[in-house]
Amino acid sequence: MESNNYINFFFKKKKYTKSVADVRNIYCSPRKLRLVADIIRNKKVEYSLFILKNIKNKGGGIIYKILLSVISNWKNYENNINNYNIYIEKVLINQGYQLKKIRPGPQGRGNKVRKRYSNLKIIINSKFNNYYGT
Repeated sequence: MESNNYINFFFKKKKYTKSVADVRNIYCSPRKLRLVADIIRNKKVEYSLFILKNIKNKGGGIIYKILLSVISNWKNYENNINNYNIYIEKVLINQGYQLKKIRPGPQGRGNKVRKRYSNLKIIINSKFNNYYGT
């Protein structure tokens, strides 16, 4: 009987509070995405969705879709979304690969053109202490 309690102690179902979405090879430069990510970092999800929907930057629409995906991932583990204060804990933007082309330039030279891609990771948490008061 004691062995069953010992096993149940280690295999208890923990409450899932974090949710992650990791997207790679987005056709948008990391510099453009970081401008938008700095605005929504450490904010509530409802507030950041409102900002992303109304921003005119290219990265706003991309991050908006990915944030909706993170929320749906979180809903798979938690049934009552209205009872929690969900915050964006981390937004990580790294550079992906580059497409390098050569374009004709003046006096017969070739100029390099770099098409930059980026990788994005968003983590939301329901028990995050927000120190900024929003």
